[in-house]
Amino acid sequence: MKRVVLAFVVVTASYAAAFRPDFAGTPAFYWVFGIPHLLLAVLAVRGFARDGTIKARLTPRGGDITLGALPGIALLIASWAARAVVVPAGTPRQAWLLRLYLALGDPETLQHSVFLTSALAVIVVCEELVWRGMVLDELSERFGNRRGFVFATLLYALAALPTVYLLRDPVAGPNPLLVLAALGCGLVWTFLAGRFGRLVPSTVAHLVFTYFSAVQFRWPV
Repeated sequence: MKRVVLAFVVVTASYAAAFRPDFAGTPAFYWVFGIPHLLLAVLAVRGFARDGTIKARLTPRGGDITLGALPGIALLIASWAARAVVVPAGTPRQAWLLRLYLALGDPETLQHSVFLTSALAVIVVCEELVWRGMVLDELSERFGNRRGFVFATLLYALAALPTVYLLRDPVAGPNPLLVLAALGCGLVWTFLAGRFGRLVPSTVAHLVFTYFSAVQFRWPV
């Protein structure tokens, strides 16, 4: 359980550091958020190697792209529908969405930057290694598969709690968007990892959802 606690504390701290307003829209955001995840991912891979499961967990198989892409697309569609309810256009709550994209940076810049796109992909891969690999494994071993599934998903969402305050809006108030997204998406990604026993499908789903969510937004004019 030490590695679970370590992952939760480090990731929570990385949210608290990276989503500070002075890092919003800068490459520093990706460095501050990504480096802790990269170090945790190295720890996760070392654990797979020690347990002799690295090949089974990380080797792609036929159909993995489809198994990941379809849930990723479904999550995108669900997120579009959820926005109409959670952040309706023309309401103060729409500012929550804008503040999230201000932190990530201009979608046009992200789309055309090899560095930023690569950084986003590396962070996604690291998150899967840590949360759907190391954390899910340890929690499932200790509490059983079902409770491990629930606990891993909840911890993944709770780690994003600093953003409720950091992305708050003076009018709309505390911003729950990232926590809600982590909870909903985490359910799907954790299910994929548990169902197939490997990380490629969940990583593909995570990449599809994250990249296309990031680049679909357009700044208000």
